[in-house]
Amino acid sequence: MNRPRVGLIVRELDQVGGLRIAAARHVRLMSSDLDLVPIAINESRREIDWPGPIEQTEFFGQRAYRIIAGDLRSDTLAQTSHLRHFAFARAIARLIEKERLDALHVFGAFELRALVGAYAAASARLPLIVSFRGIDLDAWVFGPHLAHLQSAVAAAQACVCMNESSKGVLERLFQPRCPVFTSHNYFDPADFADAQPAALPPLHPQVIGCIGEFRRILGFDFLLRAFDDVASRRDISLLLVGPHRPEEAHYYGAMMDAMKNAGRIVRVGAVEHEKVLAYLQACDVVAFPSFSDGSPNKILEAMAAGCAIVAGNVGGIPEMIRDGVDGLLVESTDHAALARAIESLLDDPDRRRILGDSARTRVAAEFNAERARRDCLAYYRAAGLSI
Repeated sequence: MNRPRVGLIVRELDQVGGLRIAAARHVRLMSSDLDLVPIAINESRREIDWPGPIEQTEFFGQRAYRIIAGDLRSDTLAQTSHLRHFAFARAIARLIEKERLDALHVFGAFELRALVGAYAAASARLPLIVSFRGIDLDAWVFGPHLAHLQSAVAAAQACVCMNESSKGVLERLFQPRCPVFTSHNYFDPADFADAQPAALPPLHPQVIGCIGEFRRILGFDFLLRAFDDVASRRDISLLLVGPHRPEEAHYYGAMMDAMKNAGRIVRVGAVEHEKVLAYLQACDVVAFPSFSDGSPNKILEAMAAGCAIVAGNVGGIPEMIRDGVDGLLVESTDHAALARAIESLLDDPDRRRILGDSARTRVAAEFNAERARRDCLAYYRAAGLSI
């Protein structure tokens, strides 16, 4: 029996962040069951690219494609990008034929990506799977694309959410005709098989850490305010490992520079993913006061590292961390509560160890590749694929 071939519609192949890591893990996870062909659709600034040229490339050793399309400045439709997205859909149709695809899977329903995938799948009479990855459901429904998401969900043979809370929202808000599945992210030790030691910068005796892409949705404002409170009473560093969202960098740079304890903030910037565990293990407490989060890789990695975690009580985080058992959960927008939770762990090394040990055990038992593969097989089969 031939293996099913599925086009995986993703964001930019070269981007940084959790979505790229999750897509790479998904390709690797399902490699024994089906052939996934990553397809990225990207806006071009060159008018000559308006028809949607296709570039063949690689994504973590897998053959992949990048489709780029631009809008003509003289085009009356340029403001709404109709032709650009139609060009994306036509290019995907060409790849369906070239790669002999059996289904399309939209991995992250951001912008018009879900509708582009739905149109291409409908044109080719292929099954469609739509995976919501977090903020695409939490925030994008409040933008101009709600009707587009509704159309894509209505066309899908299976929808996937990252946590039970999002699944409930999707089912009640969109009332899909297809089944809706929950599939959390998972931790894969193979990502750190070649883990490298980190050249740690000078740090104070105690360290609060945070790893990720620093932006509003991470709750970065609340973390900075909580740190300034804690640092006024303790000899402590804030270790920030990861990039800043370019459009928000000026705002947060000015905020950090104006803080009373700005000199104790250590900004490492983006690092190789293999070094993440080393930075996590240098922290006494790691904090993730997210405003919205689906099933964050960064928290799974902190759990696997045995860290003492304080996190926002939002999205899929409460399904990952049991409050008081695997970490502490707080209302992320309450920076004073965040500061109190952090200090309670800084004062109690035994509790930090107990929480960290429990988190490490839980991630190995509940958020592993075997469980994730079972989840994926269920929704691919529901979409009609013979696996």
